[in-house]
Amino acid sequence: VDDTGTFRVLVVPPGAAYTPALEKLQRCTFCSDTCRPDASCDQAGPAPGPAPVDAAFLLDGSRNVGAAEFEDLRGFLQALLDHFEVAAEPETSVTGDRVALVSHAPPGFLPGTRRSPVRSEFNLTTYGSRRLMKRHVATAVRQLHGDALVGHALQWTLDNVFLRAPNPRRNKVIFVISAGETSPWDGETLQRESLRAKCQGYALFVVSLGPTWSAQELADLASPPLDHHLVQLGRIHRPDHGYSVRFVRAFINSVRRAINKYPPINLKTKCHRLSSTNPKQPLQQLHSFAPGPHKAALKGVAFQEAKFFQARKFLSRIVRSGRDGATHNFTSSTSLTFKTGKRVVTSAAQRGEGGDRPIWP
Repeated sequence: VDDTGTFRVLVVPPGAAYTPALEKLQRCTFCSDTCRPDASCDQAGPAPGPAPVDAAFLLDGSRNVGAAEFEDLRGFLQALLDHFEVAAEPETSVTGDRVALVSHAPPGFLPGTRRSPVRSEFNLTTYGSRRLMKRHVATAVRQLHGDALVGHALQWTLDNVFLRAPNPRRNKVIFVISAGETSPWDGETLQRESLRAKCQGYALFVVSLGPTWSAQELADLASPPLDHHLVQLGRIHRPDHGYSVRFVRAFINSVRRAINKYPPINLKTKCHRLSSTNPKQPLQQLHSFAPGPHKAALKGVAFQEAKFFQARKFLSRIVRSGRDGATHNFTSSTSLTFKTGKRVVTSAAQRGEGGDRPIWP
């Protein structure tokens, strides 16, 4: 499915003989005479022009990514940009590709606040050339070092990148470059927003680069079939980037040629249920994230839930390591921060002093 036009796919039904297919391959491909074509061969017309796409890259800039690995990712992104025919006038033209880049996640983000879960590097109408996009990636993209927020980043991208861009393209693609699992409290948002994107006709392509990953999370995120929309490298290595670039190149051309259907037919029931139970809601007004000190207006419930999760995770590690004094001190300071988890944290620390692992409700 590349852009050379030299591939021919012959489908042989299960249990059928291969001989007729091979004879047709010899007669109509290897021995084809363009001046005197065989009447039994399908005559392909001129290849259609490339269908333009709107594409957004969601870059994992969380603490899951090492500093050296993040530098490699920037080179990887620049290589991927070479496979787009970028529109010179992205805001007014109806032809040519448009590309956006969003990175996640800023440190200290909590759900239910007005702070953005992403940093918008550039939107679909910012740049009209690959050269300018590559320069931005090389000079302006920085790692954010927060918790992974794939679901919230996807939600923000749908509402603030695609829905606000003029002259939308028929083909809409979201590339998720992930270096590990998203945060546990982000999982429900990831499931909901990925299904929403698929039902609205977006193609979701996932490049999984981290050493740790969740098979269920990747299946929820990538569009079906997974072998067309998911590439797992296990770890980030420079030699793997070439393979990923070729894989993405084939995927982009499959989108242009409508090889797969978006939304997928096998999601028809889920999409119908989603549209009937979750009508379209107004866009959320989120402040763009800017590096530097920023005090968010936190909502009480979301703040307590997120803080409790962070404290619980840290306390569990301390208890398992057997540092009883540190556990006691951490419990005391935590109980002053939030009241919801005071009883649970205190009792957990007491069990930890006895050598047992805490049991969390």
